[in-house]
Amino acid sequence: ILDKLKENDQMYVVPPMCLDDMYWMLASVSNQTSSTNGSSIDVAKNNEEGRFPGLRPIVISNDKMRDHKDELLDEREFRRWACSHIVNYNFTEFIEDQRDEREISFHAADIFSDEIQGNECPDGAVAWHFPVSEWDANERFCLRLPSANGN
Repeated sequence: ILDKLKENDQMYVVPPMCLDDMYWMLASVSNQTSSTNGSSIDVAKNNEEGRFPGLRPIVISNDKMRDHKDELLDEREFRRWACSHIVNYNFTEFIEDQRDEREISFHAADIFSDEIQGNECPDGAVAWHFPVSEWDANERFCLRLPSANGN
């Protein structure tokens, strides 16, 4: 996997003795337009390549960021960033002298926040979005409250 990522220029190797966390945190929030020469990096849902959907760089890591999270953002903003930019992984244990294929699984970053959100509509009304635990991870219950002028 690593060789393929390197061959396709999809992986950056941080120089020795550098704080790697800062590299990937910055990359995950930076504007990608200039680095992609203006081409879109949007990945559609259910794409044939099996890539994670969305329009943002993602980080594959199991790092919990305990040593940096207090320095960067307040707790709520950090939690939102981590949930939408970090893909966690797991792989089957390696047993000495066994040559079986090892399985790697990924837990995708959230496309949407799992917090209640309110968004102002163009007519001044407010639309509230509620995650529902029994629904699909990307589905929300939406409630639109009219604005003060009745729209």
